Amino acid sequence: MGGNLFLGSSLNQNDRNTYEIYFGLRMPIVRSGALYVNPQGVQNAASYAPTGNPIAPGELIYLYVSGLTVTPQTATPPYPAALSGITVLINGHPAPLYSVSMTQLVAVVPYATPGPTASIVVQANGLSSNTVTVPVAATAPGVFSQLENGSGLGAIRHTDYGVVTANNPAHSGEVVLIYLTGLGAVNPPVADGAGGNADPLSLTTVTPTVTAGGMPATVLFSGMSAYPGLYQINVQLPAIPAGTTELPVTIATPNAFHDQVEIAVAP
Repeated sequence: MGGNLFLGSSLNQNDRNTYEIYFGLRMPIVRSGALYVNPQGVQNAASYAPTGNPIAPGELIYLYVSGLTVTPQTATPPYPAALSGITVLINGHPAPLYSVSMTQLVAVVPYATPGPTASIVVQANGLSSNTVTVPVAATAPGVFSQLENGSGLGAIRHTDYGVVTANNPAHSGEVVLIYLTGLGAVNPPVADGAGGNADPLSLTTVTPTVTAGGMPATVLFSGMSAYPGLYQINVQLPAIPAGTTELPVTIATPNAFHDQVEIAVAP
């Protein structure tokens, strides 16, 4: 269709009883100098989940933009509603900003963001960007990774806060701390851009299910850390099979599943 769309179907080569349907749309041309949010550039800040993955209230998200002229800046908690003259509106509500640069913004999704979709607009210097519409879900977990690429060894620590690595692995029955974003609402609630309460602790309203190598890990704590958008899950690991050096970690909620990182282990 004029090179703007392709659509096709075929027999699944791996299962002759099923068909595959595939399609693609050409992305709109970015106007030079315009303030523009990439429709494919709204991502979970931990997992880099692909386009189409929902955002969740309280989640840290990346926004990939063009047309900004700004000095890079990073905020300290509580995160402000505007940073370096830039505002991100999600369903018309200001999203707290952690950092801004000429090509990337890091924002926290407001807790009052309803589903099933949300519109995102960036404003700067009296200009407004295009509107990007994304799905919204109660949770959209993504575990931070040590290489900051969404995969490999997860951002997991021992209780002494030492990083779990191949040279400092976790052991059978040990309690470890998993850092992630996208676990949704907490109780008691916290203000947009604020970290979790210490007394009482801000617990997630949904307790995730965690496995290591397919084996259940006991969740001892699931809540907001002192940093806005950064959640923490404390789990007790199951028995580690002899000869095992890494195990895949999964985080599941009633509406989401995440399995992109591993944990370094030893029996």
